[in-house]
Formats: sequence, C-alpha cells, structure tokens
Amino acid sequence: MANERSTDQFVRDMLRDIGFARPWEQSCNDAPKYLYDALEGASKGQGGGRGKPEFVVESGDFIVVIEDKARTEHSMLIVDGVLDLGFPARSDYALNGAVHYARIFAERTGKRVFAVGVAGSESHHDVMVAFVAKGAEPITLAKVDTLTDLGEDSIVEYHRVAVLGELPREEREVREIRKVAAGLHESMRNYASLEGERKATLVSAILLALKYQPNLIDDLKGEKKSGFTDGEKVYKAAQEYLEGDEADLKPKQKIGALLDQFSFIKSHVLLNRVNKDLGSITPMRRFVEILDKDVIHAVSDPSYSTFDVLGNFYGEFVKYGGSDGNALGIVLTPHHVTELMAALIDVDADDYVIDPTAGTAAFLIAAMLRMFDDAKRRFGNDPVLLDQKLRDIREHRLHGVELQDKLFAIGTTNMILRGDGKANFQRHSIFDLAPAELRGDAKGPDGKMVPGHGFTKVLINPPYSQAKTKETRYLSELSFMERALSLLDHKGRLAAIVPQSAMVGKTTEDKALKAKILANHTLDAVITMNPDTFYGVGVHVVIALFTAGVAHPTAKKTAFVNFNDDGYKVRQHLGLMGDGNEKGRRAHLLSVLNDGTPDDTSFVVRSEVVAADEWQHSYFYFNDQPPTYDDFFRTVADYVTWQVDMHAHGLGDLITPDPDADAVVKEVLVEQL
Repeated sequence: MANERSTDQFVRDMLRDIGFARPWEQSCNDAPKYLYDALEGASKGQGGGRGKPEFVVESGDFIVVIEDKARTEHSMLIVDGVLDLGFPARSDYALNGAVHYARIFAERTGKRVFAVGVAGSESHHDVMVAFVAKGAEPITLAKVDTLTDLGEDSIVEYHRVAVLGELPREEREVREIRKVAAGLHESMRNYASLEGERKATLVSAILLALKYQPNLIDDLKGEKKSGFTDGEKVYKAAQEYLEGDEADLKPKQKIGALLDQFSFIKSHVLLNRVNKDLGSITPMRRFVEILDKDVIHAVSDPSYSTFDVLGNFYGEFVKYGGSDGNALGIVLTPHHVTELMAALIDVDADDYVIDPTAGTAAFLIAAMLRMFDDAKRRFGNDPVLLDQKLRDIREHRLHGVELQDKLFAIGTTNMILRGDGKANFQRHSIFDLAPAELRGDAKGPDGKMVPGHGFTKVLINPPYSQAKTKETRYLSELSFMERALSLLDHKGRLAAIVPQSAMVGKTTEDKALKAKILANHTLDAVITMNPDTFYGVGVHVVIALFTAGVAHPTAKKTAFVNFNDDGYKVRQHLGLMGDGNEKGRRAHLLSVLNDGTPDDTSFVVRSEVVAADEWQHSYFYFNDQPPTYDDFFRTVADYVTWQVDMHAHGLGDLITPDPDADAVVKEVLVEQL
C-alpha cells in the first residue's frame, strides 16, 4: 500500500501542476451532484456497489477520471487487441479501471471523458490515456509523460488533435503560409522567371514597402500608365521606410547593403511588364496583392508565435528552386525548436542575446517574444516601465550576425517587421569580428577597456558540413560553438543545434576543440532530437547546452537525453506536425533538466564526461529497468526454442547439460502445456 500511496501523491502533484489543487477523490462526496450520482452502482468489483475512482476533475467541458497502480506492469491489459473492461482487469489495471469509470460518466452525464491510467512511481511510470464519448467505443491514445495537455487551457486543442485527428492550430496557420509560399513560387517562376533566392529577396522588399505604404497596391498601375515601373515604386517605398525615422536602421552601410539586394526589382523586365494572363496587371502588382492579403498580417501577429514567416518562404523557395542553400550548409530551424531552445536556456527580459549565424533571424524572434512575455509578467501593472523595457529589448538586447547576403536581407527584414533589434543585425563572419567589438567593449578616457553590454545567452544553428578539407576545418560546427562561447559573459548560457556527428569528434582538430571547450566551459546537457526534426534534409541533430567561462568539473554529471519522441510526427503530404502530445513532452523535458524530475535511462542518463567521449545519449545509455515476468518468459522461450533447434539439427550433444537451467525449462514447458 505504501507504494500505491506514493503513486497517489505523484498524481496529485501532476494535477496540481495543471491547476487542479483539490481534485475529487474516491467517494467524490464534494463533487458536483451529477458526478456524485453517476457513481452509484459503478464499482469496479462484482458487487455492484458505489464507484470510487482515485481522482476526478472537470477540465473545461470535459471530465477527466484517473486510476493509478503502484507497478508499471499494471498500466493496462489488452486482450485480442481490445482493452479488457471485464473483471478483474478493470480492478487490476489502471487504464482499464479508468475507462470503466469513463464509460459510466459518458453514458450517465452525456459529457466527453478522458480516462487516464497511471502506473509506477515518479521515477519509473507509464501514463496511458483513452477518450470516451457516449455511445462510442473507447479510443486509446498515445502514451504521455505528464497531464499538461489535460489542463483547461490545453484540453480542447488536445481533443481536436489527438482524438479528432485535426492539425494543431499553429500548424493550420503554418500550412496556410506555406501554401501561399508554394503558390508564389509558381507565379514568380511562371510570370517573372525568378530564381529561388531572388524570390525571397523580392518578398522582403514588398513587405517592407507595404509596412511603409499600406495602400501601395493602388499606386501600381503598370509601366505604360505611369512614369515609373511598379518595381521602382515598390523599391522607393522600401527605401523610404529603411531611411526613415520609423525603421531607425543604422549604420547607413546596412541600408545600402539591403537596397543593393532589392535593386533588381526596379528594372526586371518580366516583373514589370503588364501581363494579359494576370488581367492586364504586372506580376509585381499580383505579388504585392498576394502578400498584402495573406502574409503581411502574419509577420507581426502574436497568434503566429515564433513562426518565422519569411524563413519559411525562403525554405520553400530553396526547396523548389535549386539554390545554393544546402551547398552552404544552411538548414533552417523549425519554429518549435527555436522556442524550445530559448526555453532550455531560460531567456528572459534582462538577457543580451546573440545568434552568431542568424540566418533568417528565427532564433532572435523566438528570444524576443519570450523576453516580451517575461517583461509583461514583471511590469504589466506599470505601463510606463513596461514600455521602457520593451523598447530596451528591441533596441539593445537582440544581436545577430549573418554572412550570406540574401539571408542577411531576409533576417534584417524579419527583425524590422517585428519592430525590434534592427540596429544590431550585422552582415559579417563571426570569425572575422573581434569579440570585444561585438560585446560593445570600448576604451575609456584613461585608455583602458571598459566592458560593454556583453552577452548572457547564445542561440545558434551553425552551417553544417563545411569543414571538408584542412583549409576549412575552422568552419566545423564545434568551431562555431567554441567561438560563440567566447562571446558570452561568465556563466552565460549557450544552446546549439548541430548534427550528431559533431558530438563524436572524429578528426584531430575536433578532438582538440572538444578538449578546449571542456577546459573553459561546462557541458550541461546534450539532447538527442527526433530524427525527423529536419524532415527532408536527412540530418540527425542534437541540442547541446553549455555554461560559459566555467571549466567543466571532473565530477559534473552531464545530462544526456533521448528526445526522439518529442510529440512531432511526419504526416503524409504535410510534413512534420504535432501529434497533440507535444506540449506535454516539452514540459517533461524541461522538468527533467531544470527541476531534476526523475526518469529512467531510456530518457535521460546523467554521467561524468570527458573530451574523448561521444557526447550523446546512445553512448552513455544503460538499461536500468528491472525485467518483467513477460521479459523473463520470452527469454526462457527463446532458450527452449534454441535447444529444440539444436536437437532438430543433430547437434544436441554440443549442449552442455545444466541441471538448474533444465529445471527452469521444464517448469516453463509444464506451464505452457
């Protein structure tokens, strides 16, 4: 009973975490009358007495009923592919019992019910979920780690995705944007013969022009009806925005670099020629119409969260257009990963954040929105202080460096349209910039260096597979990470997403870099990600977390996590999508890493580490799960099968007799018979 009481407390803690501090338990005397009455004659036993579920809560319009057991073997029992709801299964197995009560609640109240079976302890447990509606068979859902998705703010979306099979809200919005991008790709190719990277640059120019002149469409009348081409008008609007006070973009060289990227639109023949197939307007006007109608709102709409609209346009164009993106090692980070990485190093409103390979600025957008949320939590009651803090974040605390000119144009546009960080995005190589310059260090009146703002957090997805020769070894993923760590303040945090191979250290240079990194910095955790994280690219990645400026302690236990099951699955024709459990999986990961929540070694191994080790979960994994009776039975059955096979092939005399083993085999054979 002590173990089962421990499981009860574990469930109470999980319910408290999602806002249910006082769930109804057992007799449910204090529950609403309709729930109390529904349990009459609903016992799990055979006597027909009153039902006493372990826990019941109302979450929005749903009922959640939970049964728990002390041992993981009692999570659920399925017979011939069906959950056994007869006696004694409903009494002995957690999910079976929960579904028993869920069916009664559904039939007697007409409400939709989630049944949850929790089995095991806090460190070794299974949480199984099923959905029950009146008049319908129970639907067994994917196993979860926490009850996060059953909270009042999440349960409707969980039902929509996990039960009804719909796309998550965010993915529906993302799909619409990608559909627009695919359509624009076709139109830009068919009507203007634009190649991949110029398409993304054109989109950037149009969005900036619309930001400055919302009614721009009315001014685009085609080359024969005006003294200027439509492209010149778009360019002029973008130029005036960049050079105006609202954008406040500095230095002037940056403005010039952007306008150089945009200049082709002024005189591009097909782009500015009236096309009868488009209703006697120019392709330029058509593209402006599409972006004004379907895209401009999404760039700054809070409901799109950290979704990188321009980055996804670039990704779609690269995918279709044979650009040099992959040759340059450019792998754009999915928005759910940028959000996760910002959370892993706990970016807040007081941080100075840099992405040394900023690309389309997706990490900076994720960091900015997280910083805004933190500022609103802290200063929401004081509008003046809040406004000052938000302005400080926009103007001073977000920094990016990007070498590729087209990505620089997209990234800068992204930051401008988001209304932040626009003065701190540089086109450069991180290896050519002096760390002191980036950190804002400067000489004081006495000639001594005065520390600048510095950096407290780094988010980075470096170019992949660029160190292919001795001359380019300095472009390895580890080189980018080591350089980024050198930018951080003492005890600053870095999160990097890199190929798994980077954590192995195959070359002499990489081995030396791993040793150098540990001599100066602390490796906190390495998270092996879902193999489909970069679906379509074919690279398996990990997220590495470091603390800068603190030599790795010899006795430090680094966390190596297997996050293959992150709640995202590849759907045919749609790509990588959340399966309804992604919030719970993320919450569990953060709880394990930040709060020390225990889990078995299949999820996390904590181990001392040296430079010669492979920094990933598979290298350190060992099985800490005690074998179950079923495991034992299968092993013995395999042994018996092997013995029979040996005798069948005339090799029985090679088997050394073992009285103890023979006795076990006989016992198992008797049981089978």
